[in-house]
Amino acid sequence: MHTTRQLASLVHETRYTDLPGEAIQKAKYAILDTLGVTLAGATSPAGEIIARYTKSLGGAPQASVLGHGFRTSPPQAALANGTMAHAYDYDDVNWSMSGHPSVPLLPAVLAVAEAQGASGKDLLTAYVIGFEVEAKIGRGVNPAHYQLGWHATSTLGVFGATAAVARLLQLSPQKIARAFGIAASLSSGIRQNFGTMTKPLHPGHAAMGGVMAATLAQMDFTADEGILEAPFGFARLYTGGGEFQLEQITQTFGAPYDLVDPGVVIKQYPCCAFTHRAIDATLDLVQKHQFAPEAVAEVECLLSRLASDVLIHARPHTALEGKFSLEYCLAAAILDRKVGLAQFTDEMVQRPQAQELLQRVKRQIHPVEATAGERDDEDLPVTVTIKLRDGRKYSQQVDLPKGHPQNPLSESELQAKFRECASLVLSSKKIDRVLEQLEQLETLPTLTPLLELLR
Repeated sequence: MHTTRQLASLVHETRYTDLPGEAIQKAKYAILDTLGVTLAGATSPAGEIIARYTKSLGGAPQASVLGHGFRTSPPQAALANGTMAHAYDYDDVNWSMSGHPSVPLLPAVLAVAEAQGASGKDLLTAYVIGFEVEAKIGRGVNPAHYQLGWHATSTLGVFGATAAVARLLQLSPQKIARAFGIAASLSSGIRQNFGTMTKPLHPGHAAMGGVMAATLAQMDFTADEGILEAPFGFARLYTGGGEFQLEQITQTFGAPYDLVDPGVVIKQYPCCAFTHRAIDATLDLVQKHQFAPEAVAEVECLLSRLASDVLIHARPHTALEGKFSLEYCLAAAILDRKVGLAQFTDEMVQRPQAQELLQRVKRQIHPVEATAGERDDEDLPVTVTIKLRDGRKYSQQVDLPKGHPQNPLSESELQAKFRECASLVLSSKKIDRVLEQLEQLETLPTLTPLLELLR
């Protein structure tokens, strides 16, 4: 089996004209969403630090660091933008990958596209190909890969970023295979760092790694050309010698494109995707029954073992821990009647009302198992039951969260989210101009005017 070489050939051969219109449209939505959350992330503590660090390194001014007004080298811009894009955990999700596809991918593509003077069509082609690579590798190595504790956003995202940049650089199949070999040795990111600034560093590092791997391969740097399938290669090592299906990587490439099916989840809330069903259910109960927070005696949430294992902070004390706390997210939904960027500051997580209420949130594990990486059952329905002090009890089940491909945000909702995020950095006039540029992305001869607005 020559999986790596076959994948490299597919990356090399795929053209814009091969891509279905639906994949292009979904890519434009995902790019819009990712640019918005990157601008928001530019204002986060992690975003401020990574921008300051990147600026201190110097670097030829070839690629924009969004929201910070300067340019640097493509690898460093990819590092900064990738970290900022994931800083608020508000970015998209793909369940084949068991991770966040756009945050390691788009920053790498943007950095190199800007430096190369690429067109909007070039950007879209590279983005769709990179998305397909990381998602299909995910199908090949999950669920074992994710269950071992790897953060697939980073460990698989580096391959997507590498493929996308290699496509922009028009590398030969052999050089693309070598780039994958380099990327495999740069693949890293562990889930124990969830709830810290290092989690968003993961996709930043992956984006930088993708730029590095493809650029080194372009310069004739060598690496193993069978890295996915080799005895000491990625699939075997990163599944712990467990189950993997390499045929899933190439046999289903583009048939269909993962952007189309199963698609991408656009987040409605800036926290871990495994909280979203429960937040939807809680907000629905709060809005329907209009009870006061102090009336709540107990909140019980029935969720999958997988979701519970990911939500590692039952008693959070920081904003980042709060994003991985089922208890805090439901307490915030009850207290504030909404869950947005404002709910995730250290002060909001530490407020006495939230700390007291979250202790009344109890987890119940669903008797049926859900497994990361499954196509049709990426997670099980969630049921939230709220018991009031006067004896009343209300329950709500949510099968698919808002933003799921089968329960999508409308175009106006997506634009509203972009405006919310971008307004932390840009004026409304600039936001309008960015939206106009993105609407016609495939017609742009160069990305310079767009990036000048975003910088």
